[in-house]
Order: sequence, then structure tokens, then C-alpha cells
Amino acid sequence: MTEVIKKSTLTMLRVPVVLCLVWVAVWVGVFSESLESVYSVWMNSNTYTHCIFVVPITLYFIYQNRVEILSLPPRPSYVVLVPMLLLQGLWLLGFAADIELFKHAAVFGMLSSFVVLLFGWQIAKVVWFPLVFIVFSIPVGEELVPSFQIITADLTVFFLQLSGVAVFRDGLFITIPAGMFEVAEACSGIRFFVACVVMGAVIAYTSYHTIWKRILFFVFSMTLPIVANGLRAYGTILVAHLVDIKYATGADHLIYGWGFFALVVLILVAFSRIGSEPSKVFAGSDSIHLEWLSVRWYPAALVAVLPLFLSLFVSSSAVKDSSYLAFDKRFQPGNTVYITARTDWMPVFSRPKFEHLGVSTEGVAYYIAGYDTNEPGAELVSEKNRLFDIGKWRYNGNQSLAVSRVGGEEFQASLLEIGASTGGKRLVLYWYYLPNISSSNSLYVKLFQAFNVLLREGAVGAVIALSVPVDSDMETAKHKLLSFANLNSEQLESLVLFN
Repeated sequence: MTEVIKKSTLTMLRVPVVLCLVWVAVWVGVFSESLESVYSVWMNSNTYTHCIFVVPITLYFIYQNRVEILSLPPRPSYVVLVPMLLLQGLWLLGFAADIELFKHAAVFGMLSSFVVLLFGWQIAKVVWFPLVFIVFSIPVGEELVPSFQIITADLTVFFLQLSGVAVFRDGLFITIPAGMFEVAEACSGIRFFVACVVMGAVIAYTSYHTIWKRILFFVFSMTLPIVANGLRAYGTILVAHLVDIKYATGADHLIYGWGFFALVVLILVAFSRIGSEPSKVFAGSDSIHLEWLSVRWYPAALVAVLPLFLSLFVSSSAVKDSSYLAFDKRFQPGNTVYITARTDWMPVFSRPKFEHLGVSTEGVAYYIAGYDTNEPGAELVSEKNRLFDIGKWRYNGNQSLAVSRVGGEEFQASLLEIGASTGGKRLVLYWYYLPNISSSNSLYVKLFQAFNVLLREGAVGAVIALSVPVDSDMETAKHKLLSFANLNSEQLESLVLFN
């Protein structure tokens, strides 16, 4: 029989509650910069506004299960120290490489890990959903915008063809007899998707208890906004085809707003009534288990707080600024091009220490930008940096290529195809250059930068981009660009002088 004690709940829970508050205070103090960062994203990005409600919802679901939680014996699980240390490592990588996703994921992952460490697996099973749901506090999803643009364009063209509308597609540009449309970033539907996934998780948890029903509904909540956004884009173009393009332009902004989102939410709620199951009521004792008074809380709390101080110590000794970075154009393959507003192709990088645009005798334009820090807004690898001006060019596709140096060494570069609304096209081949690697894999480069920072070598690095216009044949332009890279990659990298 479960042992219970008839002391006041507040008296029995005083120690664990105080320890939780102390741990949270230390957590906030150590990771205040990361928490300020994530809060800023929540408040300034319409895509992640809903994230601010995730923590209150999480606490509500835990409170809802309070009777069952208190009826179980708390048994600290010290094995959870291992994932907590791994999360500290993830945060340190994010700190060193300035990868906000890593920092945010680690910070919120620590909350769930702390609960399991302090109270044990038996209680964690009761509150499994809140511990997982906290993941939705992490502002992630906008990285999928290019993929969602392509999916939206695919669906739109598919629906137009089903309707018998003559349609021509060039990348993200869709042309019908009434006019040309572009699937822009704002048309990707990522806001619908992220919000619907969060709502779908809550509805699946509250409406169903059978595992397969929960999974099925959650998958439905991910599929619905994607298909719905494709239908929205299709409807916009169909209005232009059947009525007039000026009505489509106005309808696009109207339908994309809260009205369309409300319709999607209503569909989600309506489908949740299909096969819904009544809420489970805890049938056990409402008494508090004796072990809430006898458990040894202090060792568990001490173990839980040590990884936080480890992160504080390592991060305070890291070096994020490099001591030396320079550019030497004496041996550049060609001539300097003076950057003006009329320059045809020009990457847009935020606050580099230096940037240089040149053109070779073969007609290949090349751009080099160097960074000696990893501060927000002045970092080598960032979603703010663009290999082309989005006001002039649009992304049409990309592929990975192997650049072979004269000595036989190979490294990975990325080839972008960009197009202008006027019909012109260009190819852009680029890679990042650090003291120890050359690669276009942004995550790979970020990780190497992180290791360099933690090893006190700084975050120095550069981006090198080459570009040629596509005058006639795409393969000819590609061959010209790759041949130039094979012969001149080392010479271009030698222009960047590290410490």
C-alpha cells in the first residue's frame, strides 16, 4: 500500500519548491543572454509570436496533473546528468559559433532534463507531454522558407494544370496568360505551418489518448497548412485568370491574413471531434506520497546546478574576436571593380571587416568578404547574408560541386542559379574559407568556427563567391565557373591573410 503522510502540502513541498526556484534563478542568470535573445525573437517575429504562450501552457498541463504527481514517489535520476552535460556542450557550440538555434534548444532542453533529474522517471512519465511541448518555445522554422516556397509553387502549378489553366513555371515565377506571379518568401506559408503544428500538438494531446490517434492527428496538423497554403496561392492566381489581376493582388493580402488562418484553425478543431476520446480522470489517492518528505533533495539539486556553472566557466574563457585579418589584393586574378548601385551582381553581407569585388580576364566576377568576429549582425555565416541582392535577383536552385585544386585536393562548394524578372540568369559558386578548412557547408563551417573560438583562436574567416552570366547554355557557364575555381581557388584564398 502506498505510504502517505497527513502534513500540509506546503510543508512537504517546501524544500523541492525552493530548490526548483533556486535552480531556475541560476539558469536565468547563466543563460540570460540566450533568454533575452529568444524573447526578442518571440516579440519581433510574427512567425514565432505564439512561442510566448508555450511556457504558460506547459506549466498549466503540469499543474493539471498535480494530484497524480504528488501521489507518486519522487526518485532523482542521476543518469540524466549525461544528457544535461550534452546540452551544455550544445550550448557552448552555439555560443562559440553564434548559432542561436543551438543555444535556444539547449536552454529549453535543460528545463525538461532538470525535472527528470530532480523528480525521476516515474513522475516524468505523467508529465511527458509538457516536457516535450516545451520544445515549441524554440523559434525554429524560418530556415524551411525556401523549401516551402518550392512546395507552394509545385502545388500551385499542379492545381492550375488540373483546372486547365495554361501555365509556365520558371523557378519560383509562375506565368499564366493574365500575368506573372512570384512565390515570394511571404507566400511560403511557414507562419501557418508553425502555428498549426503547435496547435495540432495541443489538440492531439487533449482530444485523444490512443497513441495512433494522436500521431495521426499530429501528422494531419502538419499536412493541412501546407496543402491549404498551396490552395491559397492557387486561388489567388485563379482570380487573376477568371476576373482581373488587380483583384488577385488585393485578394492575396486579404486571404493571407487572419481570415484564412482562422479557417484553417476551424478545420483543425472540426477534425479533432472525429473519434475524440473523453478526458481521463485520475482514480488514485489524492494523498501525498511519503517519499516527498524523505527524499534527499540537496544532492540532486547540486548535481543539477553544476553543469550550469561549467557552461559559465568555459564561455567566460573563450575568445570570440580574432587578433588579425587583412586583405592583400596585389595578387588578385584580374582587376578591382568599384562597387556602385549599378553593379550587376553583388552579394550582400552584413558588416564584414573588408569586402572586395573583382573581375578576372576571363570575365568571372569574384567577391571576397572577411570577418574577424562572431558578434550578432557581424558574422560570416548568417541568414542575413545573401549571395545576391534579393531586390534584383531570385533564387532558382542550387547544387553541390567539388572544386579540385591544382595540387589535387578537393573541397565542397555550392552552385546557385539566380534569375531576374527581366529574364537574365547568373550562376554563383561560393564557399567559406577558414584557417583550417574550405567548404560551403554552413553548419560544418559554423562548427569549425566554434571549435576555433573555444580553443581561443577566434572566429576569423571569409566567404569567396564567383559568378558568371548565363549567356546561352547553362552547362557552358557552369563549366567556365568550375574551371576558374579549380585553377584559382588557392590564389583567391591567399588574398585573405589570417593571424
